[in-house]
Amino acid sequence: MSERRPFHRPQPRHWWAHKPYLAYTVRELSGVAVAVYGAILLAGLICLWRGPEAYAVYRRILSSDAAFAVHLVLLAAMLWHVLTWFQILPKTMPKLILRGRPVPQRQVTAIALLVAMVCSAALLVVVVAIGVTS
Repeated sequence: MSERRPFHRPQPRHWWAHKPYLAYTVRELSGVAVAVYGAILLAGLICLWRGPEAYAVYRRILSSDAAFAVHLVLLAAMLWHVLTWFQILPKTMPKLILRGRPVPQRQVTAIALLVAMVCSAALLVVVVAIGVTS
């Protein structure tokens, strides 16, 4: 007697590139850019720990045109990741109700983005202030 085989629906090879999945795929791939940028920062900390010569080499590498181009690409991917992260936020949290009316998802996203921008600006001010006083 032959064994039963489960049914496997045929699926196109590039299913991930079709309309409903493309935004999700690009968003998930932007997470790789976040990891790459984290690795670049970790490499900087390791070079700083190893001493002034290693850190000077790290800074010389980062001052190249290629590193600048890589950082621009990583910045674009990070901004896309942040934007889509906050667009997903209202879909994953309980519904907010203020004065008996639900808060629209776009408003939750806008407020979250605004808070992130204010926090980033405050951090930038602190870092610049520390750099000026050092």
